[in-house]
Amino acid sequence: MNLVRLRYADSPIFVDLPNITSQFEVAGGTTYPGPGGAQTSFGIAGLAGRDTPTLSYHPRQGREVAKALLNPLSADLFSVVNAGARLDQFFWMTLNDINDVQNAVRATTLVPQVPDDNSRFLRGVQLLTAIDDQGGAELGFSMREENDTASGAIPANLVQGRDLLGAAKDGYAFRANRDGRLALHKREKELTLKIRSRFTHSPEMEELAQIFRLTPGLSRYKIQSELQPNSESSPLGAFGAGDTIYLNLRSVLQIMTFLSKGVCVPEEHVLNGVVPTTPGPDGRPFNWTQVTAGNFFVASQKHRPHDAEVAVQYRGYWFFIPRNDVNSRSVLAVLEIILSLQESDEKSTGPVLTLPVGG
Repeated sequence: MNLVRLRYADSPIFVDLPNITSQFEVAGGTTYPGPGGAQTSFGIAGLAGRDTPTLSYHPRQGREVAKALLNPLSADLFSVVNAGARLDQFFWMTLNDINDVQNAVRATTLVPQVPDDNSRFLRGVQLLTAIDDQGGAELGFSMREENDTASGAIPANLVQGRDLLGAAKDGYAFRANRDGRLALHKREKELTLKIRSRFTHSPEMEELAQIFRLTPGLSRYKIQSELQPNSESSPLGAFGAGDTIYLNLRSVLQIMTFLSKGVCVPEEHVLNGVVPTTPGPDGRPFNWTQVTAGNFFVASQKHRPHDAEVAVQYRGYWFFIPRNDVNSRSVLAVLEIILSLQESDEKSTGPVLTLPVGG
């Protein structure tokens, strides 16, 4: 529903269901019609039961929902790929650009004024996926240690076991200098893309390196968010001069707005001006579903669909994803995982709205 609302430039609405309280009532009774009318010597007995659940709704609002929707994703979320998400779908959903190769950035705005394209970006991630499908790529984490020390020189005999444990807990490590004294070095977890040797000079990897301006032939590429400290001071360079993949990560709201472009809006709403439209090169409304084609699509029709995985009614039409559209279903599932990971742990106390259901 929120993806459909965003396609119409309406604000999304999130509601939690934190509590379900159920009451079960049992009532029994017997009658004895007397010797003349009794069918049995024990009379007639009855037993009735009633279940009355109560649902407590909690609308998400204020800082809680704003933090989850507006904060850019962290590169740590790429562990979702290792949990089963498709590499190309995940990159396509979550990134505005890779090394300044844009992924239809205008599609992340509610009312884009000009059309956009992501064909070059898609070609790059499809090449990476082709390598990954053959077992030639691995996305993972490694530890990076800074060269600059975070402390002065410390005599080795003054460093005890608890100091080593405390440093490791805070992300530091003691390293010996040339004179035998120790110094603290900052250690950080770093996302990396490893390319196996038989693929480092493959045609796919050569083209991938050209698209994203990477040094070809390397077996390991660092992956950094453009929001990380000092990332701007690391030059992208021209073709053949980069070993780092810089990611411009989207927020959840940007992801949802981007996916909303895959909603097929009724022609009636286009003609009536109910839904925002963007003029294309030919003067006709630009078809934004081509930006999400092959990954995500929401169909629409006047009557309720009979074979839908999920369907919502909005502005007099039904919007739905068919059961056999596996790609759209998987994108929706990954979006739910991302949103749950981005959510704030803060919860308000007490429901705002309580509705009894039934009897």
